[in-house]
Amino acid sequence: MGYLDLERGISAETLRRQREVEATERLRSDMSQRWRESERILGILRTLGALPEDIPGMDQWFSRVRKLGGSEMEQEPRTPNDWFQLRFPEAIRQFGRAFFNETKPNLHGAQVEIPLILNEDFFAALLTGEQRLGHRMVYCPGDGFWFYDPRVDAFCPTTDRKVELLLSNYLVKCGEALEPFADTRLLFTEHRRPPVLNRIVNKAKTVLEADSRFFEGSNAARKYTNGRVLQPATVSAPEDFIHNAFTRAEGGSVIVGEAYQEFLRYCQMGDLTRVEFKEFKRVAKELVLEKFQIGLRHDIRTPEGRQTHGWKHIRLLPDPSGQAIEAA
Repeated sequence: MGYLDLERGISAETLRRQREVEATERLRSDMSQRWRESERILGILRTLGALPEDIPGMDQWFSRVRKLGGSEMEQEPRTPNDWFQLRFPEAIRQFGRAFFNETKPNLHGAQVEIPLILNEDFFAALLTGEQRLGHRMVYCPGDGFWFYDPRVDAFCPTTDRKVELLLSNYLVKCGEALEPFADTRLLFTEHRRPPVLNRIVNKAKTVLEADSRFFEGSNAARKYTNGRVLQPATVSAPEDFIHNAFTRAEGGSVIVGEAYQEFLRYCQMGDLTRVEFKEFKRVAKELVLEKFQIGLRHDIRTPEGRQTHGWKHIRLLPDPSGQAIEAA
């Protein structure tokens, strides 16, 4: 409490309350700005009209990110590397800086950094999302990219093209912020070419790859798809499929490739998480052996007479996809 406060007759308790109100207002303003920035970014990934208009997840989002870095940066970035460093420090630490620069004098003789070479590893990693905004994105092999959306408190699907658009937009926003300080021409042109964005997004499928059981188990993430939230599955999609679709049948046979195609339809009908063929075959081999005591063979005949992988003395039920809908 200062001398001038005493002169004005302001008590220590009154001053304390004023400071608390000011701190609360600053926090509210900061969170409001961060929510708007979060919505701007997630709006690029969302499917139009797929989410409710209200924002029931805002309070939960607020409690999760309020202690993380604020939207008002303490330092003012002067280079593209500074700009990305402030937003994605973990990706920088793991994969290196965003650009490898060349320094040249401008028309006024000042040295200017030119973001000459783009670090594709870093940009693949940044697609995991900004921690200060509570963002997270993962890639599920066979099932595409999924991003966490606080509006529904669940992961929503998105497309490769939308992820490319998000990446392009980060480069645009960086260039807009730094035009007075840096040579940003390459940010708007060369680094946003479709082949460059496509390579980075394909690399992100490896960097952001999630475990096959990401959406399974009591503590797993929830999914939002087809207008509703799905609780985490207690068993994996291949386990669920094999339990509902396979039955013992003397003289019958099942080809792995045909079973996988039916599995994909089963997942589509039941909003289940697909897996790639290699993972499906591995799980099916173990589960069929466990459930029916029948091993995977290499001499099952296709309609064309070729030998392929499959099982004898079991068959697929006529319409397992209908059971998937009932289970969902």
